[in-house]
Amino acid sequence: MLASLLLGVNEFVSLDHLVGYVWDGRPPTAYRTTLQAYIYRLRQLLGRTAGVELHTGNAGYMLEVDPVALDLRVFRHKVDEAREFVRSRDLNRATPELRGALSIWRGSALSGVPGEILQQEARFLEGERLAAYEELVSLEISLGNHRRIIPELSKLVSAHPLRETLAAQLVLALYRSGLQAEALQSYSTTRGRLREELGIEPGVELQELQKGILGRLPAAQIPVPAWSE
Repeated sequence: MLASLLLGVNEFVSLDHLVGYVWDGRPPTAYRTTLQAYIYRLRQLLGRTAGVELHTGNAGYMLEVDPVALDLRVFRHKVDEAREFVRSRDLNRATPELRGALSIWRGSALSGVPGEILQQEARFLEGERLAAYEELVSLEISLGNHRRIIPELSKLVSAHPLRETLAAQLVLALYRSGLQAEALQSYSTTRGRLREELGIEPGVELQELQKGILGRLPAAQIPVPAWSE
């Protein structure tokens, strides 16, 4: 219930949405009574927590929370700030802003919270985090920090082997660091995983990157793979 209200924080969440989140759309017969009991217990648990208030209205329930107390809101604000710096071509200020945003994450979103619908929401949130990482890596490579980013990027690719943008960024970082064989091996590993698990070939970006390396194209002429917003 708390997770459901936080996903719609500072807005009224309808009963239909709460039923969907809490019981995956398959509520018990007396779900209204049970829902009211959950709200009552949640009020008790929140108690007098500063900056938090649970409201009841005709439209449903609303958990009112100070935005600066919400990790997700702070994360999104920092990412937006970083993008503003990128638009003004101030990459040196954008990079620490993104690192600050990503440092807020501690584990996976909604970890330990059951429910398929909520886990779908968690996957959306994880997508936001990975997009921010892709953006960060793109900036680091553009700033010439390709060698320094390799260990961190390698871990990300291992954790998300089907994320092609991250894979392409690792291949380029290795190539720009003078590690041509390792770059080609990294491409081959990603290609194998995509074929085995999804039955597809790498996208155009990865394929063009491999062709550029095989053709010994100067690393500086190969564009940095873009992130997925």
